[in-house]
Amino acid sequence: MTKLVSLPSGRPEENLDWFATSALFEDAAAFVLRYVTDDRARRDLTADVASGYVFVDRLPEPDRTTVLTALRDVFPGHVDTEIYPPRVTSLMDDPETFVARAKSLALLAGRSLALREASAAVPDGARDRPHLPSRSNSVNNGM
Repeated sequence: MTKLVSLPSGRPEENLDWFATSALFEDAAAFVLRYVTDDRARRDLTADVASGYVFVDRLPEPDRTTVLTALRDVFPGHVDTEIYPPRVTSLMDDPETFVARAKSLALLAGRSLALREASAAVPDGARDRPHLPSRSNSVNNGM
């Protein structure tokens, strides 16, 4: 079954969605939980993970920014050492594809942070203007 990690884009009506199979999702969700310090948010997130989704935008600050920053900066190394270490990738066919799919969450987190920063710099009235939808705000990691 495909599961979801949804990251904020800086616009309330739009999220950046990353889909993964159960095993990869569980690894990513466990990683996210390590960076959540608010007790209530941690309990809520744990329940959401059991249901198959993580909505980072629901986290309070500073946990939201901490999680996004950790996903962008720390998660790629976590993929290389914990999720797909060399002892695992050496036994896989086409490991680059699996590693790239896992690391795409870090790319989306970087995009999320950049979009949030950009939207904060835009005057309030300009944020309410209609905008053209992007081609895709999703990364499908279902295998």
